[in-house]
Amino acid sequence: MSATPVQDKWAWVAGPVAVILGLAAHMVAGGSAPAVPVLLAFAAIGALAAQVMARWIHGPLLLLLVSGVAQQFLHLGFDAFGGYFPGNGFLDHLHGNQVLADVPAGTAANGGNVHLMLYTHMAAAILTLLLAAGVSKLAAPKREEPRRQASQSF
Repeated sequence: MSATPVQDKWAWVAGPVAVILGLAAHMVAGGSAPAVPVLLAFAAIGALAAQVMARWIHGPLLLLLVSGVAQQFLHLGFDAFGGYFPGNGFLDHLHGNQVLADVPAGTAANGGNVHLMLYTHMAAAILTLLLAAGVSKLAAPKREEPRRQASQSF
């Protein structure tokens, strides 16, 4: 039975990192944040997906593709669970002092500039790729060290 590589042990970190970067990108572009339990659920699902995919996805282009798809799903999730109300400010998820009767039906659409939203989510996908590759590189010397010691003992 072989030991699990260190790279696979730390792969789960990429999921919550993607959620944090996606949330930052979404809010910078003018979108709204969902409630904390929803964010925790996204982080847990992201960690699980990153851990499962770590064994099959190798190479920067595939990681970038998966990271971009993850940002797309996060954007859709933030839009679906965000609860944007126009004119409520940057921290609109707090829903402080708003009167729902003054908001006409159909005006509670997602906020923010579409192009800025696209660019910030793309930047979050690239940063997720770089951070995931950085964790992998940091784990690689630790993974190679036992192999060198084992080959030197023979």
